[in-house]
Amino acid sequence: MDPSEIMKNDRSHKYDDQSKERHIPSIEVLKNYGNSGKDYIHVAAGVNVKHPNSLQHQIQWIELYARTKMLNTIKIGRVNFAPGTSPDALFRLVHFGKYREFCALAYCNVHGLWQNCIEIREELRLTAGCRREKCLQEGFGV
Repeated sequence: MDPSEIMKNDRSHKYDDQSKERHIPSIEVLKNYGNSGKDYIHVAAGVNVKHPNSLQHQIQWIELYARTKMLNTIKIGRVNFAPGTSPDALFRLVHFGKYREFCALAYCNVHGLWQNCIEIREELRLTAGCRREKCLQEGFGV
C-alpha cells in the first residue's frame, strides 16, 4: 500500500473545507517561549473549526517529526489524547538551528491520518543560536 493512500492533507479533495480545518494539524514555532530562552513547536488540530473529540469521534494522537539540514528525519515526539480533551501539543526543541522542516501527523479515529509540514526559513534557524561558524563545524551547513 502506498502511504499517500492513507494520508490526508490540504490537497485531499474528498473532504470539505470545514472537515480539513478540523483535522489538518497546525504547526507554530514558539521561539524563546515566555522569555524562557527555550524553543517549542506547538501543534494542534481543530484550531479554527473545533474537532468533536468525543468517544465516537476524536483526534487520538499527534506526532511531530523534523528533518535536519543533513536530510535526516527525526521523531520529536507523540502526544496521546483522551476523549473530551483538546488535541493540542507542545514539543520542546533543543538545537533549533539544525532543523529545516517540521511535519505533524494527527490521527482521527473516524477520518484517518492527516499531515501538515512547514519549512523553516534560514534567518529563523540562524537567530536560534546557530552561528554560521558553529553550524559549519557541526556539519549543518548554512
